[in-house]
Amino acid sequence: MKKFLLALIAPLALGFTACTEDENPGSPIYPDAEPRIAYVLNQGSMYSGIDGTMDILSLEDSAYQSNAFAAINGQSLGDSPQAGIIYGSKLYVAMYGSNLVWVLDRQTLRALGSIPTKEPEGICASEGSIYVSNNDGFVSRIDTTQLKVTAQMPVGPNPQHMLAVGRKVYVSISDGYNYANNYKDGFRVVELDGLLFEKMAEYQVGMNPGPLAADAMGQIYVACRGNYGDVAPKVWRIQGEQASEFCDGSDVEVCGDLLYVVNNYTNWSVTPAETILTYKVYNTTTSQCINSALLEGQPQPEAPIFLDINPQNGDLYIGSNASASDYTSPGFLWHYNAEGQFIGKQQTGVAPCAVIF
Repeated sequence: MKKFLLALIAPLALGFTACTEDENPGSPIYPDAEPRIAYVLNQGSMYSGIDGTMDILSLEDSAYQSNAFAAINGQSLGDSPQAGIIYGSKLYVAMYGSNLVWVLDRQTLRALGSIPTKEPEGICASEGSIYVSNNDGFVSRIDTTQLKVTAQMPVGPNPQHMLAVGRKVYVSISDGYNYANNYKDGFRVVELDGLLFEKMAEYQVGMNPGPLAADAMGQIYVACRGNYGDVAPKVWRIQGEQASEFCDGSDVEVCGDLLYVVNNYTNWSVTPAETILTYKVYNTTTSQCINSALLEGQPQPEAPIFLDINPQNGDLYIGSNASASDYTSPGFLWHYNAEGQFIGKQQTGVAPCAVIF
């Protein structure tokens, strides 16, 4: 499969430089409709001048193609990708440092265009539109036929992750640059109506909210990351009109009725700094922890960045830096089955930040 991926990408890249918009955009990376690949986003390093990259991962045998976007499109992905989503026939990628959202063909990875928007971070899709959180305090709605921003709504300082559940759109408001004042204008999750593009509700949660996930019952989980010191990260749960603290944790992901929680916490307010790193699984129906030692006895990343789950089989993918102090070397993607048994590890680009299924 490794050779197959390489052989396919090479003619696609050559075809892009020779084709016009009216010509055949190229054969799909995989010709059938069944998803057999995923895309890996790597942030690079804005401060070190390292552009982000996008890789291709085979879900069949873990074959891997690094920097596939550049190979296919003949140009760099750009500065600081944050997140991506597949919606319909297209793949949308939020590019924070480049101030745009890429629009790609989901089958060929060929660039169809880009949409200017200020410092996009989170991204989701609802009711035929794409929504992105802009670091300047807005959520932007993108029309998927016109491929442009058609409306914006102020939501609060430094909105981050986004999640769509039906026509409801959620965005975490971190006030993440306001460390000196304990992120005082964050502490909330805003709910929008994705069809009317109106603010519906606001939920008070913990300090510095970020990653969002929803279970099968529509309950929302948000990882509130604290202040990286004496306020530890906590996962909050939104049930109906109420929000309450659920468990310790700095990252969340849901698969069916299982909530996977990563608690990666370093208290820098003490000397020497104290670090906690745990992986747990909760049943969202009973609210009980059913596995408090996920990955125990298995090879584990030293510096995990994110957790994503393959919705087809529940496999876990954890992205990590090369080490806890290395932000410029290629990172790694760690692969486990749904029970937490180690399957393999793949070198990625610098600072992997998401797997897009």
